[in-house]
Amino acid sequence: MKTHAMVSGLRVTLTKTELLALLSLARYGADQIATARHQYFMPKRQEAVAADVIQGLARGLASVQWKQAEAKAKREAPKREAERRAARAHNALIDGYTVWGILGDWTDLSDDPDRRQWADMFHPDTEPRAQGEIRRNVWRIFISKGSATSDDSKNSAASDDFAVIPGDCTETADCGEIEQLARRLIAKYQR
Repeated sequence: MKTHAMVSGLRVTLTKTELLALLSLARYGADQIATARHQYFMPKRQEAVAADVIQGLARGLASVQWKQAEAKAKREAPKREAERRAARAHNALIDGYTVWGILGDWTDLSDDPDRRQWADMFHPDTEPRAQGEIRRNVWRIFISKGSATSDDSKNSAASDDFAVIPGDCTETADCGEIEQLARRLIAKYQR
């Protein structure tokens, strides 16, 4: 506890533990005085100040707890965001193809009902067509084979060993459905 004398009073700086102890002590003392009124003589003005002191200490404790919770949330925000991202993404290697899925809400932008072109429904540049299909809380599947660049040679994304297969969306949010859809798309691509 730190104290600083001022002309009109005393400025006190307390730790959270000290604040909890002082608040408990003040409440206990106020309860004791209230239950044994005939034994204690206290001016009315001091009774009113005592109630204000207890309320001020309680508000101060709530403020300290709020600031601690905010600081903890800021410290843990990157970890929570990484966990959320991991929960919204799925990666796998199937038959030599890299398969990844992103959980979200998707809309079909294609005018051809046999060819689907999925886009993030909440992206600012997405304008869903009037009768377009919308799928909520499903996996958007992306599939590729090869790599865009190779360490051994100077291959580009246009090289023969790199292929991007048109993807699709699952019907539900079930992770098991990703592999089934990916295998179907890969088989269709290999024909």
